[in-house]
This record gives sequence, C-alpha cells and structure tokens, in this order.
Amino acid sequence: MGEKAVAVGKSVYFAAFGCRSARPVALAFRWLETAMAYRYLVVALGLMLTAAPNLWAQTTENNPLARVKGLKCTFPVYSDAKWKNGVVLPEIRQAQLSLDIDEIDTDSGTARVTGSTGPVHVTALLTVSSLHFMERSVTGTLNVTTVFASEPGAKTLRAVHARHDYLPMSIPGFVSEPTVSQHYGTCDAAM
Repeated sequence: MGEKAVAVGKSVYFAAFGCRSARPVALAFRWLETAMAYRYLVVALGLMLTAAPNLWAQTTENNPLARVKGLKCTFPVYSDAKWKNGVVLPEIRQAQLSLDIDEIDTDSGTARVTGSTGPVHVTALLTVSSLHFMERSVTGTLNVTTVFASEPGAKTLRAVHARHDYLPMSIPGFVSEPTVSQHYGTCDAAM
C-alpha cells in the first residue's frame, strides 16, 4: 500500500506539472533530499560548535607550567648520531648535561638559559601540555629544550634537550658532518 501511495503521489505530481516521465520528478526529489541532508548537517555542526567550544579551543590556561618561573634541569643520558660517508651511526651515551632556565615569561615568550657556555636569551613557547625553549644562532645551530607538563603541583618534570648543528667545512683530510644529539632527563621547577 505504501508503494501505491508513493506512486499515486508521484502521478499526481506528474499531472500537476505536465510531466510524462518520472525522470525529472525523480531528480527533483533527489535534489530535495540532498538539500535537506545538507541543512541537517549544517544545523548539527552549528550545534556542536556552539554547545561545546572547549572541545575545539584548547588553551594553555590549565597547563601548570604557565606558573613556572625557573627550572634546574639535568640530563644524564643522551643519544647522538654521526654521518660517515652517508651512513648514520647512532650511539647512546652517559654524560651529565645541566641547564638552568630562569626569567621565564610565557606571556612575552622569553626566557634565559644558562649552560656550559654562559647565559643565552631564548624563545619560550607554552603549549597545552609542554613548555619549549628554542635557541637559534646565525650559524645555523638550533637547540630545543622541552619540559612536559605533569600533574599540578609536581616539582620534578620530564624533559628533553635536542641539539642540531652543522658548520660546513672541508679541509684536506677532513669534511665536517652535522652534529645532532638528544638528551633525556628531568627538571626541577621553581614557581
């Protein structure tokens, strides 16, 4: 009975518009169904965006590292790699690297890192779950230290320090290769 009702409805529709074929009417019905589907999709997306803005806009407000003003970091283990004739030779080593990071201002994106070569002003970037410090030099060196957020109130935090350096040089018997390393350790936070 449902099929007859549809057929009757379409026949009436055909007669009202003077159509002899079902094809134009079928295309019109498809267009109406597609248009309705798009309307429902737009309404659903609109409701999702207005009802749950926090799902889309993650902020750094809840990152406990936003309140950190200083860090004392130690990295007892590192990995490095050297290229010899185009072949990568990775190694894991033990050596102590210490960094003091102070004058951290995540609002202006600045900090000061003191290591074995003295203090250097760096870029500080606070993200949803970490705090990055980037040191760049005109010779192409890039050092990045990342401190990972932990539960609020934690004083010891996991951290990684990566060094990337390459100064092209070729003298008889020696050709320089890129120098890279990644150091693994922890940082103690000062609020």
